Amino acid sequence: METLPNWFWICYYIFLFLTLFSGVINWVRQVYSPLAAMTIIFALLTPLVGFVYSIGRPEGLNEFQYVMEQFETRDMWSVYIILVHIYFVIWWFLFLDIWKWIKKIPFKKIWESKAIIMDKMKKRSKQTETTTNHEEIEKK
Repeated sequence: METLPNWFWICYYIFLFLTLFSGVINWVRQVYSPLAAMTIIFALLTPLVGFVYSIGRPEGLNEFQYVMEQFETRDMWSVYIILVHIYFVIWWFLFLDIWKWIKKIPFKKIWESKAIIMDKMKKRSKQTETTTNHEEIEKK
């Protein structure tokens, strides 16, 4: 039976442990309490469901390939596994308050500074073109 590499499993279980830990933290702090409870339940159930589900996979497929193949046929457990992992990503956006960080990024200033830099680059390239043209004219 094929399986994913060991480094993947180490990273995956660290991700699940951190997700479980963040769920417990928010549940104790009573921040996003219902979502934190769901995160705790999903973080405990998903590895078990994934393990039991991947036992029946055919030869030549690793766990990810099998889940994706079954997802194309809309198998209930593969849909559950994929949706839970999408939920974990959304959970991390909530837990880290990334939305607040994204809102604080001054996109307008970034675009303005990019435009200024681009203008300076265009001016410099025109200057180098004209200087090379003058040098060529002087040589002739």
